Amino acid sequence: MLIKFVLIGIGMALGDVLMKSWANQQYSLQGSGLVFLLGALVTYSTSLTYYGLQLRSTNFSVATILPIVINILIVLLLTISYYHEPLSIKQLIGGFLGLCAVVLLS
Repeated sequence: MLIKFVLIGIGMALGDVLMKSWANQQYSLQGSGLVFLLGALVTYSTSLTYYGLQLRSTNFSVATILPIVINILIVLLLTISYYHEPLSIKQLIGGFLGLCAVVLLS
């Protein structure tokens, strides 16, 4: 069960990265900007559809929390390592508490 929601969280994070790349292109609808936008929309749609299918066999509260926390953790790591954007102590503590939530729910 956990691996399915990790994959959904990764898909959501990939959509976030593609959307950030599109935003960095000044919201261009030509060339690579369009590729980033369409990639983000396809990735979000695929992840959301797979998430919907998983709701049939999983507790709703667990199914909602796990992918979101996985997404947040991946985005936090990318924010620090790739985008070099500053994070506050409060944001880092939130990421740690999210990780604790994943451990407790799995």
